[in-house]
Amino acid sequence: MSKFQGPDRGYASLPIPFGWFAVAMSDEIARGDIRTLKYFGTEIVVWRGEDGAINAVDPYCPHLGAHLGVNSSVQGNDLRCAYHHWKFNGGGQVTDIPYNKDIPPQLKRGCLPTWPVEEKDGVVYVWNHPKKAAPKWELAGLPDCPDGDWVEGERHEWLIDIHAQEITENGQDYKHFNAVHGVQGPPEGDFTLDGWVRRNTVTAEMVTPRGPMTGIIDAIATGPGQSITEFIDVCHVVMSQQVSPIDAEHTHLRWQLYHPAGISDGKMRVTRARMRDLVRQVNQDIPIWNNKIYRTEPLLVKGDGPMLAYRRQYARFYQFDDVEPEGMAA
Repeated sequence: MSKFQGPDRGYASLPIPFGWFAVAMSDEIARGDIRTLKYFGTEIVVWRGEDGAINAVDPYCPHLGAHLGVNSSVQGNDLRCAYHHWKFNGGGQVTDIPYNKDIPPQLKRGCLPTWPVEEKDGVVYVWNHPKKAAPKWELAGLPDCPDGDWVEGERHEWLIDIHAQEITENGQDYKHFNAVHGVQGPPEGDFTLDGWVRRNTVTAEMVTPRGPMTGIIDAIATGPGQSITEFIDVCHVVMSQQVSPIDAEHTHLRWQLYHPAGISDGKMRVTRARMRDLVRQVNQDIPIWNNKIYRTEPLLVKGDGPMLAYRRQYARFYQFDDVEPEGMAA
């Protein structure tokens, strides 16, 4: 009897987008640590040298094919293969062969493919591009804190059975906020696209115990893998989100939630409640994401949100030839 495979949900045939994607939190990789990470339908070996710098390379030694994430070691700033003790630096260049002091020039120039890697706000990002094109934009950072530095209040992560595109598309699906999350009033507002950046800004008048006030939700997505949302109302919360493709059908979602330092106990309780509600909402979305299919031509009606404009911009992250985007507005 054959095993039931279930329906084709339409994600396996979607490309994996190019861009900066989170692969770890900075504090997960100490000096001397080596990690084998599975993203973009492949594996990446990362290590942190004694100088504190993160490096990322393809997993297999170009000498005789040993896996560099298995029993290898960090020697100074270099990665030493366990098989023959060849050493590689973060540029993929051979720095030492114990039994041959004359390293061939082509090995000195670099023979181990590398991945661009950067750290930002405590997150390790790798640049993924199937044609190995150089990064096309810089990583975004947290907004300025109104008083001192941001405090990381909570950290969350989820592994989800869906293509990465669907997770950020969810934010453009205005009507699900009431149906799924019970949010009163659709979060409609300004929606703009400009090259690699998407911005959603919602401004609403609110009634609070201290009287009326203006609430603001400002979400800025830079590329397909990074977005930062600022919630300003009775409390002030910043959500840093990373959406990383494991493959075309599985995604790693990470959140870091921040608040200003030195807030009162009462405001902290409100802030914690806001954070709990944000987590509650994504936990409500996940069962839907894990079981839905991808509609290439959805039956949209007025009020559904700018989903088609979103898809037009997201399609640019599948254009793997070296083409710069044009500014867009919607």
